[in-house]
Amino acid sequence: MEKKILVPTNFSKHAWNALIYGLAIYKKEACTFYIFNAYGSSNFLGENLSLLKDEDHDPKKISDHGLDKLMKGLSFRKENPKHNFETISHNGNITEGIQEAVDTHGIDLILLGAAGDSAAVNVAYDNVISRIIEKLENCPILVIPESIQLDEEMEREIVFPTNFRNPFKLRELSALIGLSSYLNASVRVLYINVDNKKMTEEQEALKDNLATLLSDIDFSFHNLTKTSVTTGVHLFIESRESDLLALYKRKQGFFSKLFSKAVIEEVDFNTKVPILILKEMN
Repeated sequence: MEKKILVPTNFSKHAWNALIYGLAIYKKEACTFYIFNAYGSSNFLGENLSLLKDEDHDPKKISDHGLDKLMKGLSFRKENPKHNFETISHNGNITEGIQEAVDTHGIDLILLGAAGDSAAVNVAYDNVISRIIEKLENCPILVIPESIQLDEEMEREIVFPTNFRNPFKLRELSALIGLSSYLNASVRVLYINVDNKKMTEEQEALKDNLATLLSDIDFSFHNLTKTSVTTGVHLFIESRESDLLALYKRKQGFFSKLFSKAVIEEVDFNTKVPILILKEMN
């Protein structure tokens, strides 16, 4: 089945890198990449670039010109004849425009390029990426640091923290399972036992259910005790040199506090690896 990937851009280096990263993920798959620019939103992804002469400040022309340049650049990349590209120039709020594109085109994954060498996700920072993560519904998001490139064939691993307190739907994990397959990556399910208590029968049952959902990929369970969620996740990633972090954003529940301004000091993820945000599906 053809994948549909949305790549928002402000014509910056980090937005381009996210697109190239996506091309590498799906290098053997049939995909349509939708290159999206919201010219009604200033400073998208940290930059606001003028691509035309200084005296021409028509936002629509700037958007169309930038998307045209991107398409010409992509025309020189012939890695996969099954890759198709379409452009979307949106006048208005970027988050609303992305949601509209997701709903209209049935987008499977959104690729967001982050400036610099880390993928910080927390609405307390009040940046565009955090707002998109917070407000967007029914579509997973992959945030890719600017410095990250996808190496050639190698074994990789994705860290997926959970507390086994809520059930998952298979379609909520489809992006994680897909990336595991496309990237030749094992999934390391991480349970951080903050209180050092034995798991309940309900948690054990939910763990078994997750094992069933992940049965088609290479995965394993891991435990850490007597540490905070943030510290435990960071230590696990650093000690194993993991390649990607997957977080599940439930509207209420585990990691919901990750996106709350009130607990910025308690939970803060600022990793050097890409972060996959899985969404609770309606």
